Amino acid sequence: MYNGKRILAFVPARIGSKRVKEKNIQMLDNKPLFMHSVEIAKQSKYIDDILVSTDSQEIKDISIENGCVLGGLRPEHLSGDRARIIDAILYEVENAKLKPDVVVLLQPTFPFRTLEILDGAIEKYFQTGEKSVITVTEVLENPVFFRSIDSTGKLQKVLNTTSDIRSQDFSKFYRIAGNVYVNNFSLLTSETVLNENEYPFEIDREYCLDIDTYLDLEEARNRVKGGK
Repeated sequence: MYNGKRILAFVPARIGSKRVKEKNIQMLDNKPLFMHSVEIAKQSKYIDDILVSTDSQEIKDISIENGCVLGGLRPEHLSGDRARIIDAILYEVENAKLKPDVVVLLQPTFPFRTLEILDGAIEKYFQTGEKSVITVTEVLENPVFFRSIDSTGKLQKVLNTTSDIRSQDFSKFYRIAGNVYVNNFSLLTSETVLNENEYPFEIDREYCLDIDTYLDLEEARNRVKGGK
């Protein structure tokens, strides 16, 4: 709890995955992938409850053993590849009969977020007057050089600005890291787009590995072996 507000960590851990079979229970550092998010939430000095949303009995059993809240297995219409996390959050919180003031989304494919990142993002949320927060990281490639190709085959600028400027004069740009989202639960609706959260919490790129492919999983395992 922070500033008298009850804070819920939400970990969406369905069993299905297009690119990596049963990704959320792939082993990393001797624990299922989703448990890295559960364990960092358990270490937080602010989080009161951890809700694991899953359609897997195996994940459910592991979660319960680790003191997490579950309202039941996630229904089929919220478990497919096209299911939206915001819909799962709204359904699961109601189903579990929880009444959080703040929801912190921890996507389980980011195993390298730290306690400093998690608690720092929550603190940033309250510093902004309870405005939505999302982790971001500075991009190396400046989008002033990005181009799309239109239907005629011609290059089009992504940014409406000239690229004829010195590199030291470029503005900084950031991409969504997406390993922590902090939102006022009472403001969430089915129309909410979490990637459009208002305020940034900047983190280093090393914490942004998102396990989407077997190559990502191999990189994560190599990091663990190397003690990083």
